[in-house]
Amino acid sequence: HPRIFDSDTILSMSHTPRSILVYGAGVIGCEYASIFRNMGCKVDLVDTRSRLLSFLDDEIAHALSYHLRDQGVMIRHNEEYERAEGLPDGVLLAFKSGKKIKADTLLWANGRTGNTQNMGLEELGIVPDGRGQLAVDENYRTALPHIYAVGDVIGYPSLASAAYDQGRFAATHWVHGACDHHLVDYIPTGIYTSPEISSVGRTERELTQARIPYEVGHASFKSLARAQITGRTVGMLKLLFHRESLEILGIHCFGDQAAEIVHIGQAIMAQSGPANTIHYFVNTTFNYPTMAEAYRVAALNGLNRLA
Repeated sequence: HPRIFDSDTILSMSHTPRSILVYGAGVIGCEYASIFRNMGCKVDLVDTRSRLLSFLDDEIAHALSYHLRDQGVMIRHNEEYERAEGLPDGVLLAFKSGKKIKADTLLWANGRTGNTQNMGLEELGIVPDGRGQLAVDENYRTALPHIYAVGDVIGYPSLASAAYDQGRFAATHWVHGACDHHLVDYIPTGIYTSPEISSVGRTERELTQARIPYEVGHASFKSLARAQITGRTVGMLKLLFHRESLEILGIHCFGDQAAEIVHIGQAIMAQSGPANTIHYFVNTTFNYPTMAEAYRVAALNGLNRLA
């Protein structure tokens, strides 16, 4: 139907719709909802789950939900579609809950499937799951140890940057029989909503479940001179660090340039032993005014919380 798109065909859309219904609130769905709302479209974002992007740190996920709503996006949780009906003037989507939503355009963004059909994998004993994805071990080997799989076809995190390094890891493991897992541990996530989101390392939920004593350091962008100058004051940097060793455990950023800002902390978090410490940000001089200064503000904020 000419009014129903997926995340590939939407790029060939020849006009800007007045309203759009985005079914699926994963990374792609949230990004397109943000894009179309900033283009002035009325946007309904339908999530089959109870919250947006549950793999993110809870505080960051809540911030995204708040700001999407603040921009005018209507978010509907826990909904499953029953049928879609293409109309001459739009698309009607009916849900199992009894609700019906009509929009000029429907963007289907409820996940992607692996391109594994007609490859003869089943005959080899490698069986894709319902989404066409392949199960692998910690070294990216499939059910047959001499066959590796990397990238989107193995599922989360389904990032181009992750696929690149997973491929390097798999090739090294194939040639040498081993590879440093540091290459694929804590791959950063970049989500290009407006504002951006980026994170690397563990979330508060994960640290709490693992019973790791941690503390939190915050820096609000509205307190940074650079953000005040540019007028992009929405956002924050959040550092999670060990209460005793002061090792950085997670970095979570929401706001303008988040996908760039996260790499500063990632570089320190990747250091081994005592080189990974939140004191680095306290004892380093940052250019002023810069967004990077958020690291010193967040580090001081966190250290001041320690009893």
